[in-house]
Amino acid sequence: MAWVLTLVLASGIALASMRYLAGGEMMVPPPLKPNFLDHPLAFYVHIAAASTALLLGPWQFLGRLRRSAPRVHRAMGKIYVLACVIGAGAAILIAPSSNGGRVAASGFLTLAMLWLWTTGMAVVAIRAGRIEDHRRWMRRSFALTFAGVTLRLYLPIALIGLFPFSAAYAVIAWMCWVPNLLLADHLAGDRRGTAAFRNPPRFHT
Repeated sequence: MAWVLTLVLASGIALASMRYLAGGEMMVPPPLKPNFLDHPLAFYVHIAAASTALLLGPWQFLGRLRRSAPRVHRAMGKIYVLACVIGAGAAILIAPSSNGGRVAASGFLTLAMLWLWTTGMAVVAIRAGRIEDHRRWMRRSFALTFAGVTLRLYLPIALIGLFPFSAAYAVIAWMCWVPNLLLADHLAGDRRGTAAFRNPPRFHT
C-alpha cells in the first residue's frame, strides 16, 4: 500500500510538471515568479530531470521487477542516476535566489548537494558489489527526490496567508526533505541493535 501511494504521488507530480515541457503555461505562484524568471532554463532542466527521477524511482524498489527483468532495472537505474545528477545541478543554480532568503537558499542547496551525494554513493556501492549498501543509499536518494512531492504538499500552507510567504517558504525549504531523509535512514537500518531497522518493510525490497 505504501509503495502504491508513493508511486501515485510521484507519478502525479511528475506528469503534472512535465506538461510545462510540452508548452503548458508555467503556473508559478506569484511569490515564486521572480525566482523562475531569473533562471528559466535551469527551471525547465530541473523540471525535466526531477520529473524523470520521480517517475522511475518507485519502480527501482519493486522486487519483482529486479528479479524478473534485471536488465530493465539496471537501465532504469542508469537513467535515474543521470536525471538526479542533472536535476541537482540545475537546483544548485536556482537555489541561491530562492524566495525565503538565506534560510530557504541554504535548505535547497543542502538538498541538492545531498541528492548528488546519496545518488553517487549508491552508484559506488553497486559497482563494488555491495547490494545492501546500494539499496540503503538508493532509499536515501529517492527520499530526496521525493522532496518534489512533499514540497508541493506543504506549499499551500505558505499560500493561504496565515504566515508571511517568505517565512513559511523558508521552513518548507527544509521540511520538504529532512523528514524524508530521516524516514529513509529509519528504513535503511542505520540504528544498530534495532530489529525493525535491520529488516526494512517489504515494499522497499
